[in-house]
Amino acid sequence: MHKSFNKYIIIGIIFTLVFGSLQHFFYEWSGNNALVGIFSPVNESVFEHLKLLYFPMTIWIIIGYFLYGKKNRNYFFSAICGLSVGMITIPILFYLYTFFTKTNYLVIDLTIYFVSVCLSFLLFGYIYKNYNFRILSVKGGILVWELVFTMFVISFFFR
Repeated sequence: MHKSFNKYIIIGIIFTLVFGSLQHFFYEWSGNNALVGIFSPVNESVFEHLKLLYFPMTIWIIIGYFLYGKKNRNYFFSAICGLSVGMITIPILFYLYTFFTKTNYLVIDLTIYFVSVCLSFLLFGYIYKNYNFRILSVKGGILVWELVFTMFVISFFFR
């Protein structure tokens, strides 16, 4: 099972990187559609760019639930840990390097995105395979995702 889960993690990294990169342009391509703006960045803020990790990884986690999550109660806890660390890593690294450089560079921004996506999935996979906390049920995992999603919806209307 670990080999197939490892493939799932690697494909998830690729999916998130590709989908998230395309997602960066969805709002503009949609003619600034409000519904699309909830799921895609509407400006260049770091907060809006968290959507590039959150939504593609969430889609991948939902797909994986049907393959792995039903068999392991630790699935959502592992996924939430990975996703949370990635979403924390993006602003920390961005604000850290821009504090010192006083500007931002696209190459560094893309590297931060790549590192954060990889870190998210690798932590998710590591916790899933090596620990069995059994402290967060499916309902608890869904609640955390709903809270973050609500934050994105609210932020769209107060931009």
